[in-house]
Amino acid sequence: MQFGKFKLLLGGLALGLALIGCSPTPETVGEMARTSIQDVLRVDRRFQGTGVEVVRVQLVADGDKQYKGIASIRHNGVVHEIPVNVQVDGLSIQWSTAPDAFSFIPQTRPPL
Repeated sequence: MQFGKFKLLLGGLALGLALIGCSPTPETVGEMARTSIQDVLRVDRRFQGTGVEVVRVQLVADGDKQYKGIASIRHNGVVHEIPVNVQVDGLSIQWSTAPDAFSFIPQTRPPL
């Protein structure tokens, strides 16, 4: 019975280590980035009430935990594509764009 528990424990440990080593797919990271960008645009005073929508974020891997791609943003019926860089660390995601990436959206209020 002890040997069986040891094998089960060893198998669980191996599975856990295998899952830790797995990187999320670019599609999964893209969806995480899409949600994050949309959330930021929704709460940022400058863009509130503009009706801007993040349609999708398409990414490709660019090294360990690094992704590059295009975010498709709809405003007033027109889809604008902006370059985006994404970094993933576990469940944490950070994205960045050029400082003027959202210049096509008229700001409703000045930044804080």
